[in-house]
Amino acid sequence: MSATRFFKPGALNSLKTIGLASGLAIALLAVAPVQAEEDAADTCKSAAKLFKDGDLDGALDDARWCVTQLEKLKQGQTSSLFKDEIDGYTGDELSEQQAMGISIVERTYSKGGNSISVSMSGGAMGMANNAFAAIAAMGMQAAQGEKVRIQRRTAVVTKDGSETSVAVTLKTGGMLTFSSSNVDKDELLNFANAFPVAELDDSLR
Repeated sequence: MSATRFFKPGALNSLKTIGLASGLAIALLAVAPVQAEEDAADTCKSAAKLFKDGDLDGALDDARWCVTQLEKLKQGQTSSLFKDEIDGYTGDELSEQQAMGISIVERTYSKGGNSISVSMSGGAMGMANNAFAAIAAMGMQAAQGEKVRIQRRTAVVTKDGSETSVAVTLKTGGMLTFSSSNVDKDELLNFANAFPVAELDDSLR
């Protein structure tokens, strides 16, 4: 029996349309990062050209948009390192926020009945990052806890009630924190060491 007899008239065309749309969506997702890079490059080039042509207002406007696009690309690179699976834990939905020059990326990882929250905070760029680094350094010096090393970065282990935290000072000035209320210190440290801390830090340079 022909397979077409199982479908109503026009059903095969609908299936072909769905398949084509799905393929197109996958293709668009694949080229999105490349397109974003090209858009940023075009905007930055436009800012330089407008400056040479003497259009300072236009150059400033494009330069601002150039910086915005570059920041988005940079944040995308950083967020991609909050991987879907780390040390047997599966990541929930990723949260990204940026306000007043401070960037925050958060994700909770779960395995069985246990969960670990990971939060990275730091200055979005330039002076804001330097200011955040200075504040973070003062906070680490004042922190009362056990000092450890995580992938050649200084970290402090603290316990507040049932919650255990590992705060890692990144070389780029940010702070990466691992915390859990149902995982012991050793497992939390194992997770922190399995997390791509050094790679994440390097992506912020």
